Amino acid sequence: MSHHQTHGEHGRDHECRGGGTHHCHDACHCECCGRYGRYHDQPTCTCPCHGHGHGCNAHDHDHHGDHDHDDGHDGDHDGGTTVGWNNPGRPGHTTGTSTGQVPGGTLTPGNFGTRPPSQWPGPRDQLYLPFLFMRANPGDLGARPVVGPFWESPDIYLLADTDPAAAPPVPPALGQNALAGKPNTLYAHVWNFGLSAAPNVVVEFYWCDPTLGIGPSGANLIAQTMTSLGARGSGHAHAVVKCPVAWTPTFVNGGHECLVVRIWDETSDGLGTPPWDAALNRHVAQRNIHVVAAGDPGNLLAPQGMRLAPAEQLVATLATPLTLRVGPLFGEPAAVTVERAAPASMPWLQLRTGVRGQFPAQAAPSGDLSLSAPRPVGHGPGFGGGATTQQVAHDDQQVTFTAGDSPPGPGQAHVYRVTASQQGQVFGGYTIVLLG
Repeated sequence: MSHHQTHGEHGRDHECRGGGTHHCHDACHCECCGRYGRYHDQPTCTCPCHGHGHGCNAHDHDHHGDHDHDDGHDGDHDGGTTVGWNNPGRPGHTTGTSTGQVPGGTLTPGNFGTRPPSQWPGPRDQLYLPFLFMRANPGDLGARPVVGPFWESPDIYLLADTDPAAAPPVPPALGQNALAGKPNTLYAHVWNFGLSAAPNVVVEFYWCDPTLGIGPSGANLIAQTMTSLGARGSGHAHAVVKCPVAWTPTFVNGGHECLVVRIWDETSDGLGTPPWDAALNRHVAQRNIHVVAAGDPGNLLAPQGMRLAPAEQLVATLATPLTLRVGPLFGEPAAVTVERAAPASMPWLQLRTGVRGQFPAQAAPSGDLSLSAPRPVGHGPGFGGGATTQQVAHDDQQVTFTAGDSPPGPGQAHVYRVTASQQGQVFGGYTIVLLG
């Protein structure tokens, strides 16, 4: 069954991959089938707002989750509050303050024309403004900072080996990997839970070399496009946006690369700060994930024109080092760590199967995980001083990850997360998944 988006449709029933049908409304997102429904009639169609399959109404909840009076604009933030990082040098997110006039008060044009740039007449979700965001996880409703991995966005899709001119408006499968040396079409699922429409939404698509803490120096613009979104409850408060330019990754560093999407409304909900930080900025989404599955039609680890058998593919993946840039440190050292993770702790994997709550079993560890000692970017993979945690003291450094595990069996997976942190706060990460 193909996956179709419900743009502008209010109250339409759809067949669900998880079984049964549900009534469609743009307020709630069903992860098992990728639909958006006010009433989820099957237990397999679970509402992320409640965590189980029952009726959900956007107007019954604070779907924004953002009470920080975010002004959505860079510039002078006198009187606001900065939230973010223990490292004072790492850019944080500056939020505004409220006069308390909304709700229940009277507003005049003067309330807006004379206020400081960071002062607003009420909580952000009570104002007649757009509230744009892209999700960091399936239950994300726009609250920042993100709790947990913020680099596994379920809202960045791709269609492998397909040029945008031939690609459908929505990809038929949501958990695909790119093919090196081939055109790949990217998609972004964008949301507006504001009281006002967003008529001029800018959507930017970027690729980066594998980097834990992404910044402007490593970002490569693929394309920029525009879309429009209706207000919350309008029936058009979300859309899947197709990148108009193909992305053709090259066979570098085993083919591992990162994707970033940034969105904002030109007039009413600007990009905000920090402009590249998906942990703090609801306008930024990251997909720092690489998945290799036995039986995939192609893989990034083999050069163009070469195909490996499924078992050989997984063995090659485990044997291939992955070099990761650490990213800018902003004046403090960082700890880079690799850990095994349970597949069920990675909600993105549900995009692979299209079934909510279905995850592969965790494969038994059979070898060591290792990060090489840091070395300058561009010096090739490092293999000395291997440990599960490395201390990085300078900018422009990279580490190399290797795994000594045996390939996972059918229905099993190895999941590895590499994270970078300062003062106990994770500021970047990359996730590798091997599926049997």
